[in-house]
Amino acid sequence: MSEFLLEVVDLKKYFPITAGVFRRTIGHVKAVDGVSFKLRHGETLGLVGESGCGKSTTGRMIVRILQPTQGRIVFEGHDITNLRGRRLRDMRRQFQMVFQDPFASLNPKMAVGDILAEPLVIHRIASRREADQRVCELLETVGLRAEDRLRYPHEFSGGQRQRIGIARALALNPKLIVADEAVSALDVSMQAQILNLLTELKRTFRLSYIFISHNLAVVRHISDRVGVMYLGQLVELAGKADLFNNPLHPYTEALLSAVPAPKREGRRQRIILQGDVPSPSNPPQGCPFHPRCPKVMDPCRSQRPSWREVRAGHWTACHLYEQ
Repeated sequence: MSEFLLEVVDLKKYFPITAGVFRRTIGHVKAVDGVSFKLRHGETLGLVGESGCGKSTTGRMIVRILQPTQGRIVFEGHDITNLRGRRLRDMRRQFQMVFQDPFASLNPKMAVGDILAEPLVIHRIASRREADQRVCELLETVGLRAEDRLRYPHEFSGGQRQRIGIARALALNPKLIVADEAVSALDVSMQAQILNLLTELKRTFRLSYIFISHNLAVVRHISDRVGVMYLGQLVELAGKADLFNNPLHPYTEALLSAVPAPKREGRRQRIILQGDVPSPSNPPQGCPFHPRCPKVMDPCRSQRPSWREVRAGHWTACHLYEQ
């Protein structure tokens, strides 16, 4: 068995910009522009960055909700980038997604039991009676009651609905779950409960997670490694302790400087970035961060930095570390 559950190689997603009566393509929004990383079995990888950096688009390509423009997605040694039809449907049993808004992702016209039984019926892995038993087990696994299967999504709180979303993701016994802002719509106490639930499920079912969030404190709590994205690209990737204590990329330093820290840990010097994030439809030449970087150099303005391992397990794309 391969050491890695998932390998993402130079993944890109460009959305066309059209204009005119004939809807001619006049440009592209480069939502994801060359992302590469590997995920080990049983590992949680956090993806962080500002809104619009491409982290959610990356997650949706991995579970094949979106078709990549370029690059490769390798799951357990199988290239799934261009799978279609039944082959893709069969492979989707291995990876599932938990969405940010649990109410929008649950069909309001279906009872919870039917929502959770639907993937079991579609994949023909359980009869109606077996599916009902499995639904009861799933609800109890995520901290709800078996009789809740008769209720509808609007009858639950936001935290309960997210538990239902997690139960649906678990229904087919996947190996990988992509959690896209899974706790951002919840209050702090409920966030803690859902994070503890995800941690317990990971241990019980030997799951791997890609945990997408803009909340660095949440990512630090749940992740084993953390990747930082900016304007569709990964700019840094490392173990969480290494990244939070010894960041390499100027953008990561700026992000971490904005996080409130307990007095016993001391406070970082606040780094105020100038200007706004460039448009992904017209990204700057060279390093995408150079217009706002406090450490910008001449090569940054014309040459895209290479993705390199600066120290063991710590990757970055920055000209400061070019040799």
